[in-house]
Amino acid sequence: MKHVFLTGAVQCGKSTVVSRVLAGWAGAVGGFRTGFGPDRACPERLLYLWSAAEPARYDQAHAVVRFFDGRPPEAIPGRFDALGTACLTGTPALWVMDECGRLERDAPAFQRAVLEKLEGDTPVLGVVREGFPGWTKSIASHPNVELITVTEDNRDALPELIRARLRAE
Repeated sequence: MKHVFLTGAVQCGKSTVVSRVLAGWAGAVGGFRTGFGPDRACPERLLYLWSAAEPARYDQAHAVVRFFDGRPPEAIPGRFDALGTACLTGTPALWVMDECGRLERDAPAFQRAVLEKLEGDTPVLGVVREGFPGWTKSIASHPNVELITVTEDNRDALPELIRARLRAE
């Protein structure tokens, strides 16, 4: 089983590729999505995590990281372990993990849940931060993971290619 993880520069279109793959996916999905909400352009903003099977949730209960102007971001204690692991239960046709990176470094239950899915037979479509910081090296080097770097040149062709690859497994 090959799982597909996208990587690439910030704002290159990784999450957009995931959204386009999901738009054409006929089966049930599980896992998680992350993203900024309406406060994205504010110097102090939140990063949110929600179930990949549901619409985006930009409320306090789904906030996982606080970003501050001029200071490093701070993960909200326990949120990745609670929200993220809850999203990684069930028996979907596809696991979605958008995005894994350095912000989950203090979330061991979340990390274990992500890595356990890589041992399974259900295909995974994920995003891993460029450079593979900390625990994400375990994703990038996993023998069941195929890494695809998203660029401006390939991002429009990737959704159909990835959908076909995940269905073929």
